[in-house]
Amino acid sequence: MPFLIDGHNLIPHVRGLSLAQLDDELALLEILDSYFKGERKKAVVFFDKAAPGSGQDLQRGFVSAHFTRPPLNADKAIRNAVRGLGRSAANYTVVTSDLEVSDNVRRLGAQVLSSAEFAQRLTSGGKRKKSAKREPTDNVDYWLKVFGGKS
Repeated sequence: MPFLIDGHNLIPHVRGLSLAQLDDELALLEILDSYFKGERKKAVVFFDKAAPGSGQDLQRGFVSAHFTRPPLNADKAIRNAVRGLGRSAANYTVVTSDLEVSDNVRRLGAQVLSSAEFAQRLTSGGKRKKSAKREPTDNVDYWLKVFGGKS
């Protein structure tokens, strides 16, 4: 499932990052690329206010960055992107803690994950909880237990 991320909304939730940093966007992109490389998923990160003269979006492996220009902002760009997905919006997760954006993209069919929850995933290295230990199915004792035999 691809992700659409409100970048400036996420930065304050990521340990070691701050909106006051000069390179906060690039630092976030590096962290996200490492995470999504491990997840084998794509993401687009939206940032407000492209620097004057830049106008270039960035691509870092599994992560693309889109810098908006006024009067458009990241919130509107995310809503427009989800709206443009039509029915496939259900296949996307939007990362934001902005309640208005969350409500809008949910109505359009996208999943929503708060910035704080997603930041927690980033710091845990994307590791999911391991399922309970399973015995190998080629083990004779395992099958004897399953079918009520003695081992």
